[in-house]
Amino acid sequence: MSAAGLLFGATACAPAEEPVRIAADPSDPEQMVLAEIYRQVAELAGKEVGIVGQQLNDDGEKLALLQARDANLAVMCVGSLVVAANSAETDALEEKKREADADDSNDVDLALATYDAAVATLPGAFKTVDPSPAEGCADADHGDLPQNIIPVYQAGLFDRGVRNAMNKVTRALSTTDLEKLIEKTEEDGDPGAAVNAWMQEKTGMGSELKRIVDEGQAREV
Repeated sequence: MSAAGLLFGATACAPAEEPVRIAADPSDPEQMVLAEIYRQVAELAGKEVGIVGQQLNDDGEKLALLQARDANLAVMCVGSLVVAANSAETDALEEKKREADADDSNDVDLALATYDAAVATLPGAFKTVDPSPAEGCADADHGDLPQNIIPVYQAGLFDRGVRNAMNKVTRALSTTDLEKLIEKTEEDGDPGAAVNAWMQEKTGMGSELKRIVDEGQAREV
C-alpha cells in the first residue's frame, strides 16, 4: 500500500461532509503555494476542495474571513497573526525579544512563545497544528517577531488522519523549500505540479493528482 494509503486509510473512502474552502490571495504567489499544499493534503483524503480567492492584505483579514465562514482554512504566520489580532501579546513578545537581544544568556524561545500567543489568539472555533520551520509573510506587519507558518482551520473540519498529514507537511516545509516553490510557480503560472512533486519527495505522501494530470501539469518522470 502507498504511503498515502497507509496515512489516510479509510478517510479517502469517506464522504466529504463539508467542502474545504481555503482563503488565499490569487495575486500573491506565496499564499497560492501554501494554499495548494493544504489543498493537496485534503484532496488526497478525498475531500472536495476549493480556493476562496480574494485580496487578503494580512492575517487579520484572513481570520475575519474564517469567522464570517466565507472560508474554513487559511494559512497564516504566527507573528503577523499576533500583531494583527492581539496587541497585548504583541507588546509582551516584543519586550521578550528586546530582553533576549540585550542578554545573550536569556534563553527565551521567542518562536515558541510567538506560536503559543498565536494559538491563544485564535477563537475557540478554530484549530491549528505544530508550526512549520518555514517562515513566510515577509511583507506583513509582524513587529520583528518570528513568522513561522501555520494552517488555521475550522474545528471539526478534519479527522485525525488528515490532521496528522497536515502536521507532517507543515513540519516538512522549510523556508528554502517555500522560496523554491514560489519561484517554480512564477515560472509555471500554477503551483500544482511543483507542490505535488515536493510533497512526494519530502513527505512520501500522495501521488500525482488527477486534477494536475488533467490540467496538463503532470510531473515529468
